[in-house]
Amino acid sequence: MKAEIIEHPSFAGASGPAAGAPAAGKDLVETGLAHHRSGDLARAETAYKRHLRKHPRDPGALHLLGLINHQRGRTGRALQLIGKAIAEAPGDANLHHVKGYVLQGAGRLEEAAESYAQALRLTPDAALSHTNLGNVLKGLGRYDEAVTHHRRAVAIDPAFAEAWSNLGLTHKASGDRDAAFESFEQALALEPGHAEFHYNFANAHLEGGQPAAAAERFQRTVALAPGHVRAHANLGVALKEEGRMDEAIASLRTAIALDPAYADGHWNLGLALLLSGRFEEGWREYEWRRKIPEIGVRSFDAPMWDGAPFVGKTLLIHAEQGLGDTLQFIRYARLAKDKGGTVIFDCPAPLMKIVESAPGIDRLIARGEEPAPFDIEIPLISLPAVLGTTAGTVPAELPYLAPDAALAAGWKERLGGGFNIGIAWQGNPTYKADGRRSIPLAHFAALAAIGGPKFISLQKGPGAEQLQGFAGGEAITDPGADFDEANGAFMDSAAVIANLDLVITSDSAVAHLAGALGRETWMALPHVPDWRWGLEGETTPWYPAMRLFRQSRAGDWDTVFARLAEALTARIEDGARRR
Repeated sequence: MKAEIIEHPSFAGASGPAAGAPAAGKDLVETGLAHHRSGDLARAETAYKRHLRKHPRDPGALHLLGLINHQRGRTGRALQLIGKAIAEAPGDANLHHVKGYVLQGAGRLEEAAESYAQALRLTPDAALSHTNLGNVLKGLGRYDEAVTHHRRAVAIDPAFAEAWSNLGLTHKASGDRDAAFESFEQALALEPGHAEFHYNFANAHLEGGQPAAAAERFQRTVALAPGHVRAHANLGVALKEEGRMDEAIASLRTAIALDPAYADGHWNLGLALLLSGRFEEGWREYEWRRKIPEIGVRSFDAPMWDGAPFVGKTLLIHAEQGLGDTLQFIRYARLAKDKGGTVIFDCPAPLMKIVESAPGIDRLIARGEEPAPFDIEIPLISLPAVLGTTAGTVPAELPYLAPDAALAAGWKERLGGGFNIGIAWQGNPTYKADGRRSIPLAHFAALAAIGGPKFISLQKGPGAEQLQGFAGGEAITDPGADFDEANGAFMDSAAVIANLDLVITSDSAVAHLAGALGRETWMALPHVPDWRWGLEGETTPWYPAMRLFRQSRAGDWDTVFARLAEALTARIEDGARRR
């Protein structure tokens, strides 16, 4: 899922209109500058043009008119005018800087970098050009170079607060949180009333897993700038991560009231409402994700299905977001099929084999494959909304996925008898909140120390390396490097899970697979989990055979695993009595 943090970097732009006209006709340029500074672009443009009719080669007026065109969205014309100014005065560093500024605004970062670099070759100690070049290099992912230029900017001008803030943003983007915090503190020491600096620092706290500190700084931001839409929205995110749901929802509603078309605000409101169990409004707000490009919900040239019967028509359901989302929501294909017509499911390629077992699908295609003609379409996670899902009507007819019978039989023989438990601890590390939900394998030592069960690793990819040197390693069976490789993603996992007595896992795709297979599953959850698990209780309507073990406070896995160990011991003792 998309990250819930909305970043807006502090931007040091061009130095603004600066006089540079010849003495003759200078009054018109000064008039244009006055209008320009006041924001009256039309009158400024008129004044500059009148001046240029008499002095068509004046670089000062040419670049100022270029800036006007840039501000009015005419990038091509702006660059043409600034290019003429540079041709007249190639040694003027400010003109190269302004060209870089326009190119940067147009997203042409490589060209912008060269223009700023040329400005610095002419004037090496221009702090503004250094920090703008740093911003461009950050945008290109060249963080070390960006840091060098931002540091040069603040060395030249230690009171340049915006450069300190931009240095902080670059450190944050590169993952150097401590350096980012130091830079933001420097910026705020210089300008404690700068709302955007508080906002940038707040985002660093939020990304660093410090929602309380983030909330405090977002609150300072909105106190200084009550109309700061993103700060109200991100305050809502921070409050949600603290579990302060009513306040979170109120902040997100404020953001939306300020900007009713703000898709990120609506989407985050949807997440907060769903987490609070308010499904009807939550699904409605969650639909705004389709307007957020980073989430990547695809669009097709067909009407979106509204949940009505579609007898005689073909519906395309297309997967979105993570593999776990597909495993969780593919259950809705059957309900869609019940409305009549033909159902095509556009599936992530790695899941094709396991999803073949899901009911309700007439044709399965891999993502990117050309589908057969269809009449209506819907993203997979929009199905709960159009089908009116509430907490009490979650479709939970389990299992709705099944393992390959031959593979399951083979793994039954390999695993042998006894009490077999599958474990998984690491989710997708590219997911922004993964640090909160994934669990270091070391915590499973409390379970491995319990005599009797045999543990089987269901972990593939990132996280599997933690088995090396794990203190309880002799208690865990590693099924081998070809696990889920030769037979397709999750096929061996499904076959193993079908033969297990219990699965113990973090919030990951393995949890959804075990739940969809109807196997007993214990899942360890962070204090404020993903929206689908709600805020309280040991059960979930999504998977009736699943038991939830929640953190009582953020980051406290020790207590969770103490409870898991206690529950597992009781389970083993109960099994012994039954025998």
